[in-house]
Amino acid sequence: MKILCWNCRGVGNPATVRELKQLLVVNVPDIIFLCETKIHANELSRIRFMCRMEGCFAVSSDRKSGGMALMWREGVNVTIQNYSKYHIDSVVRREEGEKFRFTGFYGQTEPSLRNEAWDMLRRVKNTVNEGWIVRGDFNAILNDSEKDGGRRKSRAGMDEFGDILDELSLRDVKTFNGWFTWSNNREGNRMVKERLDRFVISDDIMEKMPFLVSYVVR
Repeated sequence: MKILCWNCRGVGNPATVRELKQLLVVNVPDIIFLCETKIHANELSRIRFMCRMEGCFAVSSDRKSGGMALMWREGVNVTIQNYSKYHIDSVVRREEGEKFRFTGFYGQTEPSLRNEAWDMLRRVKNTVNEGWIVRGDFNAILNDSEKDGGRRKSRAGMDEFGDILDELSLRDVKTFNGWFTWSNNREGNRMVKERLDRFVISDDIMEKMPFLVSYVVR
C-alpha cells in the first residue's frame, strides 16, 4: 500500500490541481493526505472527481490558512474516526484483512501554540487499538541536522518534539531518498531547507511492516 502526503500550499488553482494529478499518475498512491489546502471542504469533492479518487474527507481552511483532505482509491477501505483543524484520523483495512490507524497531521507553525496540536495527538493516541501511522507536516525538527541555513531552531523546541514522539511511542521513519522536505525557494546563502514532513509509526507497525519505506517526492 502506498500513502502519499503533500503540503500543497493551496489547492484552489488549476496549476496546483494539475500538479496533484501528475503526482497521482507518477506515484499511484492508494491514499493521499493533503495539508494547507486553503479552501472550503465542499470544494474538495470536485478535486476528488478530477483526480479519479473514490473517497474523500476534508476539513475546511480557516479563511486562507490551513485545511486538509484525505482521499483514497476504489477498493481501499477507509473509515474516518475523528478530525480537527490539525488532523484527520482514520482506520484503514488492508486487502488481507488486517487494519491499521492512519492519522494525517498538520502541526502549528507558531511555537507558542504547539501544545494544542500535541494535546490533540495525545487524545487520538488514547483511542488507538491498532498499529498507528502518523504522517504530515509537523512544522518541527528533531535536531540540527534537519535544518540547513537560516536561524537555528531552539534546542527546547527540538527536545519537546522528541519528547512528544517518545510519549506517544512513535518512531521516526527515515527517508530512502533525500532528507529535507521543505525549502524557501531562495538561492545562495539565503536558501533555507528543513525536514518538516515525516512518517512516524508505532512499534507494532514496525514489526508487521518491516520493509516500510518513506520517499521524498519531488
